[in-house]
Amino acid sequence: MKEELEICVRSLVSFNELYDDMIKKGFHEQENFILNDIYLVKDDVEVSLENEEVIFSNYVLIRETVGKRKMLVLKHKEVNGNGEIIKQESVKCPITDIHKAYDFMKAIGYKKLFEISDHNVLMSNGKNEIYIQDVKGIGTYVEMEQKNLLLENNNGDTIDEMKNILKEYDLKIDASDYFVRKAYDALKNIL
Repeated sequence: MKEELEICVRSLVSFNELYDDMIKKGFHEQENFILNDIYLVKDDVEVSLENEEVIFSNYVLIRETVGKRKMLVLKHKEVNGNGEIIKQESVKCPITDIHKAYDFMKAIGYKKLFEISDHNVLMSNGKNEIYIQDVKGIGTYVEMEQKNLLLENNNGDTIDEMKNILKEYDLKIDASDYFVRKAYDALKNIL
């Protein structure tokens, strides 16, 4: 599995207001895409808010980046007692058909939790890359990954460095939680 560091916060303003603010601060749009994810867990996993640690420690996504690619993504996350993601890993496998992938996953003992669709814009100022995400029915988020997608450098070597970089841009975000989990917010919506 490949280890990945990332932070994610809620925006305190609308997607469009956040986008405009970032443009004013010297960012430009690098990529613009829709991401559709189907979240799957093993059939025997109890689906409840009290069981969220088990649910989101090991799960599978059927992910479609609309017009670009489709893949199965196995996610593994370790969360500490403060709700901070201390380790995150994933394994990705390209697929050609999301419906056949879903049927396959059901056949080997997985069930669907929910689906999330979000409009993503990758913003860059030449130094850092930041995703802004408008998640349908849930809200607007700001996400920063350690590894930049298109730039040679990274966004810091530690979570604290990444937090400090994000703070420098003075975005209207909820800085009380840098480990917001959109999937948990989606789970709350269905329960």
